[in-house]
Amino acid sequence: MSTTKLNWLIKGTSLARVPLLAFCNPKLLSVDPAAKVELPLNFVTKNHFRTMYFGALAMGAELSVATPILEAMFIQKKPISFIFKDFKCEFLKRADTSVVFEFSDVEESRHAVEEALRSGERLNKTFKGKAYSTKDSANIFMTYEITISLKRTR
Repeated sequence: MSTTKLNWLIKGTSLARVPLLAFCNPKLLSVDPAAKVELPLNFVTKNHFRTMYFGALAMGAELSVATPILEAMFIQKKPISFIFKDFKCEFLKRADTSVVFEFSDVEESRHAVEEALRSGERLNKTFKGKAYSTKDSANIFMTYEITISLKRTR
């Protein structure tokens, strides 16, 4: 699956449905084996301490976990919808560079989509990820857990 095509779909959809995300200009780096999204540190995403604003960090984390589901919705045309149910994070350092959000449980996410499609019932699933510097992947800024609620749409 082409990350270029999914990148364009994410940009277009976010422009129409979540303009603030589009304004932050995220870039999808990969979907397999891990979903990685880069968010630049710039005048839109940084706060008065010249570090990444909490809201931008939350959007990057959400997008990293949502990427495999968006792929199922837009590329594979699966009748699924989702919403974020909760968000927990631990800030380890100030994010003073552009940030990569990495979600490693892509296969588990795809299994959750299939399970929600099979059952027709709402399915809540919690996933973990981490955010680190684009300059040094060992420089971890935060870890996060996001619960997504999935449901078949038709």
